[in-house]
Amino acid sequence: MYTFTRLLNSDRKILGAAVGSGVAAMATETGEVDLIMALTAGIYRTQGCSSLAALMPYASANQQVLDLTYNQIMPRLHQTPLFVGLCAQDPLFDFPKNFLEFKQHGICGVTNFPSVGFIDGNYRNSLQQVGLGLDREMAMLIQARTAGLHTIGFCFNAQEALTMADAQVDLLCLNLGFAQWRKTSRREHQAALDQCIENIGQVTDHVHAHHGNTRVVVFGGPILLPQDLACVYEHTNIHGYIGGSTIERQPAERTISQTVQSFKMLDARDSGQTRFGSMLGLPEPMQRLFDWIRKAAQSDASVLLMGESGTGKELAAREIHRMSPRRHQPFVAWNCGATTENLAMSELFGHEKGAFTGAHEQHIGRFEIANGATLFMDEVADLPLSVQAGLLRTLQERQIVRVGGTQTIPVDVRLISATNQDFRQLIPEGRFRFDLYYRLNTLVLNVPPLRQRRDDISLLIHELMLEFSERYACSAPAMPDEMIDALTQYNWPGNIRELRTVIERIFVLGQGDIPQMAWFDDLLNFNPSQPPSHIRLVPHKVNRQRRAVDTLNAFDGNKAAAARHLGITRKTLYAWLKEI
Repeated sequence: MYTFTRLLNSDRKILGAAVGSGVAAMATETGEVDLIMALTAGIYRTQGCSSLAALMPYASANQQVLDLTYNQIMPRLHQTPLFVGLCAQDPLFDFPKNFLEFKQHGICGVTNFPSVGFIDGNYRNSLQQVGLGLDREMAMLIQARTAGLHTIGFCFNAQEALTMADAQVDLLCLNLGFAQWRKTSRREHQAALDQCIENIGQVTDHVHAHHGNTRVVVFGGPILLPQDLACVYEHTNIHGYIGGSTIERQPAERTISQTVQSFKMLDARDSGQTRFGSMLGLPEPMQRLFDWIRKAAQSDASVLLMGESGTGKELAAREIHRMSPRRHQPFVAWNCGATTENLAMSELFGHEKGAFTGAHEQHIGRFEIANGATLFMDEVADLPLSVQAGLLRTLQERQIVRVGGTQTIPVDVRLISATNQDFRQLIPEGRFRFDLYYRLNTLVLNVPPLRQRRDDISLLIHELMLEFSERYACSAPAMPDEMIDALTQYNWPGNIRELRTVIERIFVLGQGDIPQMAWFDDLLNFNPSQPPSHIRLVPHKVNRQRRAVDTLNAFDGNKAAAARHLGITRKTLYAWLKEI
């Protein structure tokens, strides 16, 4: 009880795990999770079923969760606060008697799971009419609090959240839906995450308008990886996250512990030093870029992102958009590379039916789609000169005319452009308009190449390991120290895009096995800017010791946090520090 009360009174983020087995409970405690929920959904997950099975009438949900709690979880826990998910609609369950036994056994509290919140339509209305709706669950939580237990209230929308807050639950748990494990493109996943952030903001604003001190955590939905949660933290004021299948679905105890520790890295005191939404970076040069992004987001000025291919210019553009007043409108992206004049004009400004051969219907261009929003033009230096003239006119007059049309259409667009080319060479050669360049470069942000961010490489490797571990459904292997050294010393001409290729190869070839240096000979021995003989892929103990010392200083001597950041164990960190 004292541990949970202290947690509620602290300012740091809360990380919880909803589990259905003793091994998962034990592994999450090893990973230093803040609280554990015993849920029937976890029981079915461990048997290979969907969490949805917890809503089906297979057995007594409350008896199942009691068996799980007393026989599997409690014998394996030492200090982590435990919450039991109870079905408030069970007419045969003796709540006062069990609440007393919970207190005697040191169980921290209860939550309303399974909940009628998962049900809608006529069935939900019928349950409500006979007294088996959300009111029944609130009464159970109030009864539990009266018995001296803590309470977590599952809710699904703003009204339910406010109702739970009125009942004075200790923690609101906003359910974002079942975890979205269906394979989608990164763009689709980001769109789902953006919508999720919007929904969270609406709920928290509604609750905090009436109960300013209520703490809200989220559960489920499109939050699948630590970087997803980092993005949610950046753009909402939630107080934590409770993971179910995101943590428990991994079969091995080692994988579960690793995942929890990775989520644990998002503690507020750590995330401020390395994370900026979906971007990562230690102080200088990335922190300088993050500071410029914050400033750029507060205006509507045009932004030009400069940097080599694969450095993350689009990520920077997205962060500017998400922090800007236009964040509630779409982020419209278009790549200008390798396009013809006619196609570029049509894509940017749209065309009328019959404007040219093949124009069988009207087409709305990117500027119209992005009206009131943000338009990101990647590889802008590749635009044909004639299209550059049209773009300049649009930026000056803030209006467009569709190809083949006569009507003038006003547009309000915040433009962010990006290129990997040098305008100091393009403009004298007549390949880019001087006047357009000065329309684009109100703010110029330089995205550094990976070779200038060597201290970030181990962190990026760790993040990518987690991402591909989920994609290929296997545990992330431990990477040998000499391989980390080699990857750190490599110049990365393809930047983060090339690093992704290297890490994905580990999973394609190894399927969870320890990677071998021979797998990367063709990648690491190719550098378009210098002969292969100039690349040294050998251990550098002095550099490794320096990285260990610098990281330890950055985390104020916290060895556990420093080791997590470097993607190594504390034992390895000690070894690095001892090297001369």
